[in-house]
Amino acid sequence: MHIKRLLLLSGILFLISPVYAAQQSCGVCHGDPAKMAGLGYPHFTMIISEVQAQTKMSADCTDCHMGNPAGIDKDRAHEGLLTVRAVRDRTWEAVVRGTMKSPELSFWRALEPRGESRADALMPKLSHDGVLRNNPDFKLIMWHDRNDETLAFNPMLAEKTCGKCHEDIVKSYLRSPMGGGKDAHTQSQYKTWTGGAGPQSCGLWTGKLAEPQQASFTTENVIFFNQHSTMNLSDKTAFENQRRCNQCHVGCLDCHYSPQRTDAKYPYKGQHTFIKKPGPVTCYGGGKSFSCHAGPLERRRGDGFIRAEFTQATDEGKKILKDIPDIHMQKGIYCVDCHEPNKKSGIHADLQRQADCAKCHAKVVTVYKKGPHRKVDCASCHTSLIGGYAFNFWSAIGPKGKENPLTRIQDYLVGAVTPLIVKNPKGTWIPVHIVPHTSGNINADEVVLSTKLIFRNSPDVHIDRLYFSNDAFAITGLVKNLDDKDHDTMVWLNADRVAHATGKSRSCGSCHDTTTQKIETPYSEGSYKDVGEGKYAIVADEKSLRVVFPTGTEANPLPEGLVQLKDKWTLSGNFAMPKIRDRKGYEKLKQMYLNETFVH
Repeated sequence: MHIKRLLLLSGILFLISPVYAAQQSCGVCHGDPAKMAGLGYPHFTMIISEVQAQTKMSADCTDCHMGNPAGIDKDRAHEGLLTVRAVRDRTWEAVVRGTMKSPELSFWRALEPRGESRADALMPKLSHDGVLRNNPDFKLIMWHDRNDETLAFNPMLAEKTCGKCHEDIVKSYLRSPMGGGKDAHTQSQYKTWTGGAGPQSCGLWTGKLAEPQQASFTTENVIFFNQHSTMNLSDKTAFENQRRCNQCHVGCLDCHYSPQRTDAKYPYKGQHTFIKKPGPVTCYGGGKSFSCHAGPLERRRGDGFIRAEFTQATDEGKKILKDIPDIHMQKGIYCVDCHEPNKKSGIHADLQRQADCAKCHAKVVTVYKKGPHRKVDCASCHTSLIGGYAFNFWSAIGPKGKENPLTRIQDYLVGAVTPLIVKNPKGTWIPVHIVPHTSGNINADEVVLSTKLIFRNSPDVHIDRLYFSNDAFAITGLVKNLDDKDHDTMVWLNADRVAHATGKSRSCGSCHDTTTQKIETPYSEGSYKDVGEGKYAIVADEKSLRVVFPTGTEANPLPEGLVQLKDKWTLSGNFAMPKIRDRKGYEKLKQMYLNETFVH
């Protein structure tokens, strides 16, 4: 009898013990719809069974959000709570929804897609005459495995949250290029314009992240940059620049968390939806703003995979490009279906850069390897039109008192143009997007003009990378005393390989009618000096690769901002297409192409 009473008493004590209360306290409030409605937060009602159906995991609230589940009131329970933050546009302040003002929060109460654009569907919104638009006070949102100060992925937070159930995966991820592993994170090796790694279109890594949490910046890279620049970069500006870079370098949640609208028919859909296999929109930033691979593909390379509302081109270019996404996108193929995990390394998120077309097109590839185009990359024929950047001016031009040498003027976009075909170091003809660049305030005596197109691989550049790169650059000029802002300015060409937006191949004549490639390139209006909208031509022949501007007339003169630059984007060398050796054979293949019976 005494034993039964003792067991009963022990059971009662267990039910009201702090440990038990801690395990259940999140659900006491958030699991009670009436209570949450009474508090004014019905949208924060979280039934644990629904959450677990959406996450497909048995994790408790605190496993992901941490906090203080022993707290019996809101403030104590939310101590150390991890949640989504919105980053303010000018101040870089990361704020949680609880601190946002009523107008800001009115149309961003529940975390679910809103609006017509997938690029920013999850961003804070405002209503204008019944139409939802982005709240201009915010530049992006970030999940809770990132740091408020640096916007970078926080490895230690990941170990305390995702790592509780996926310990080996998190440890593996930290060694991957995406996770920023040592000798794997290529972008962080670009520190100056004239360094051994060469210049880089996306810019320089100016704020080295402090280990192990990546929660603060060190000044090491700032000091190094200033040693190679005639205009100093302040710590504040350097770190703001680095935050822009960090927003694209992802954590666990950026790939696997995908909040959806709640749908009673589909219990796995809701604010806690997780996905095992990231889709194309996830790789394009997942609706958190135009970020991740959307930038490199749609802007820098111009070979957009999704296109549609992500398309970056002149207005006329958009009309052409937006409706022709990559054929693989049209077929429902995901990025990770082609860019598979590297089985040799076994590192989580170490995805192979080069896709294997033979995986799906084995017969075609077999024939191609024996045919006349065996030294021509598939995309050279099948990526026929691109958009993207027309210029990148890295300049100190800016509001008085706020000038800095890393102001990026990137608002010029090309129309729908063909890529340029060049030969890579392996002797394969590949398509690239040529973009004229400048970098101001450099030390003139450090500039070494390129004698060839330099591909971003050792030993041509001093850089550690896991994969062979088909991206290239060429330093083509030096303009001394360009102006009183940029002083000595390095002029260079960026040549990034394009490989997406694949579809029906370009015509035979587009490559073989002449050995000279000439790409007429209209560009939209931008904000560099007096350079408005206009056009230039990219010319590649047996003499050089060059950017050619209209001579200019009295009625239509060349903008003053281009006068000192117009002849500087020229790289000597033979960039001509191969001559047709067998004209009869070529005409036969051309007719087969027209008859759609072409054999590679």
